[in-house]
Amino acid sequence: MNNKKIKYAELLLKSLKVSEKDYLFVAIPSFLSEFIDIIKEVAKNYDLKEVYFDITDPFKKHDLLVELDQENINKHPMFDHDIYNKYAKLDAAFLFISSMVPDLMNDVDPKKIKDTHEHTRSTEKYFRSLYETNKLNWCIAGVPNEYWACNGLNISLDELWDLIFKVCLVDDDNEPYNDWIKKLDRLDKTAAKLNSYNFKYLEYKNELGTDLKVYLPEGHIWASGKDENGVIVNMPTEEVFTSPEYDKTEGIVYSSKPLFYNNIMIENFNMTFKDGKVVEFHAESGEEILKGIIETDDYSCYLGECALVSYDSPISNTKVVFKDTLYDENASCHLALGAGFNECLKGSEDKREDELRNMGVNDSKTHIDFMIGDKSLSIVGVTYDDEHIEIMKNGNIVI
Repeated sequence: MNNKKIKYAELLLKSLKVSEKDYLFVAIPSFLSEFIDIIKEVAKNYDLKEVYFDITDPFKKHDLLVELDQENINKHPMFDHDIYNKYAKLDAAFLFISSMVPDLMNDVDPKKIKDTHEHTRSTEKYFRSLYETNKLNWCIAGVPNEYWACNGLNISLDELWDLIFKVCLVDDDNEPYNDWIKKLDRLDKTAAKLNSYNFKYLEYKNELGTDLKVYLPEGHIWASGKDENGVIVNMPTEEVFTSPEYDKTEGIVYSSKPLFYNNIMIENFNMTFKDGKVVEFHAESGEEILKGIIETDDYSCYLGECALVSYDSPISNTKVVFKDTLYDENASCHLALGAGFNECLKGSEDKREDELRNMGVNDSKTHIDFMIGDKSLSIVGVTYDDEHIEIMKNGNIVI
């Protein structure tokens, strides 16, 4: 087990291309002390000037959100990310470690979560300016903990580790980074095939009730989880994705998996779009949290991403809902509310806000993925010549 953990840490640093950097920034929960030590050891293999750990305590964060009013939350150093700006200016590689604590925030006022999220983002503006225009090396990955495994998934910690090793291609007998490059080469070929059609719009339908038409801007680009610099930004990743024309989506879409946002579950929800905007929504649970996401700013009610993932894919085939979007979004076709991707539209590399939206791609303070794929999902792409191309059938990519 420990050898695989070391191999996993090595995979993450290789995915980040740390060898090209002088600084490594690691954002990680405080209860992952063992993995912090593993990263420290693995990082010694690189000629780094500094490895900085931004260690946070999710339980202390919960207590502060319950006890403090918004004015004092905004003054508290836990919610100040100016340190991100410092290391962004040093051109550090950023490794973000996700480790869920399901239901931790259930007793926190949803408005306070929303306002705190907005405040924290406001303290990291320089970092955001580079992150959102693909000018940083960054990667998001998961590390198990007892709360996530035992309380969230009803399995042992070792079982959760084994699941993560499996979907991240970490095995005693392989070199996982090389296997990931081969996988991403295959995803790049799928993206290239999609790009060759220059679709005008996509039609989504499934047995849950989804009946959605998503328009794509002229010059849109499909991409995979490897950015233009060769950095693997999500570990694991199974998707090809692009950004839709934000103000033209029409119809209704139903969730196929729960969405966990700030450790709160939003379940069995649907959204209706008109002229690209969410005009109606319902959720069996977590509706107020969903409302907060949709109303984060003036443009969080529009789509910023549409991503294709086959139902018959490694994470989906585990039959586990991980309760972490990093994994669940890579088990299912998904959409995202909020910001789109500059790299997904020709000529938009340095554009932001109104300039980006004028080109058709959304810009927002948030980007929240939600899962819509199931084994009944079909997607048809329609070209400017009115040619109908089957992209997905019975939940799987067939293009």
